[in-house]
Amino acid sequence: MIEFSKPQIENLPLRLDLGSLKPKVDILRLDKIHPLVSGNKWYKLKYNLEHARELGYQRILSCGGPHSNHLHALACAGKALGFSTRAFVRGYAHLPLTETLLECREMGMELIFVDKKTYVNRYEPSWCEQQAARHKSYWVPEGGNNELGIKGCAEIAQQCKGYGEVWMSIGSGCTFTGLAQNLMRDSSNSDVANSDVANAAKLKGVMAIKGGQALAASLLSGYENQYAINCDSHLGGFGKCPEELITLINYYDAQGLPLDPVYTAKLVMAFENEWRLGQLDPAKRYLLIHSGGLQGRRGVKALSENLP
Repeated sequence: MIEFSKPQIENLPLRLDLGSLKPKVDILRLDKIHPLVSGNKWYKLKYNLEHARELGYQRILSCGGPHSNHLHALACAGKALGFSTRAFVRGYAHLPLTETLLECREMGMELIFVDKKTYVNRYEPSWCEQQAARHKSYWVPEGGNNELGIKGCAEIAQQCKGYGEVWMSIGSGCTFTGLAQNLMRDSSNSDVANSDVANAAKLKGVMAIKGGQALAASLLSGYENQYAINCDSHLGGFGKCPEELITLINYYDAQGLPLDPVYTAKLVMAFENEWRLGQLDPAKRYLLIHSGGLQGRRGVKALSENLP
């Protein structure tokens, strides 16, 4: 079994000079639910692992990169719940393992290295089905992004009540979709007063990948008037960590709030920037979602010696 802590909501210690403005900005610390299976990763995995058990599978097969938070969480969850785990990893077996992959292997995960051309096949359902059959495994897509992953992420919405806007980072879009569906369902509930529907929480996504406009358009389909996605705050692309981001992370480290460089730090920076530009409403209550992934700090040399 895996023991989880209840998600905590804390005040976000903004580094802005706000003057007389005292906005209500909180952060949902999903990173605190478990030291290894943390953040939104567990929400994506929980129903997939439950379904795998129901179907009688003993092995889970997935895929990810050399610093993958998903694979790290899956390896830990698999070990704790009695599944063997196997993963296609983008990379080459002759290269030194990252600390993430070393820990995945230590937790029992078998690593199968594939080149970039082969790795592209992870988007092809037929290829994924073939690999699952070949390895006699239950297939969990990259990042846990499937209907069961979305179902799990929808539960995060329970922590978002009472806020005017909820901000989150976007990678695959799984967590955004789960939250979007649940928040919209709550606001359209016939038992909710019309005034409450009008004031239902708005969802704001910050894209972590470069060139994410097509994904953003797909995620917003049907929600255009309720939700929004910022595609211009990726700071150069997925995994890029310029000096300005390291400065931000160091500041929040000193405030007792560790951030990861791929997702949550860029989310906080995007929020700060919009606040400086006067694009946010001081009268609103804001909630930012910390999606975990702190183990990924080891992929940035400037942060690797200062881990939470």
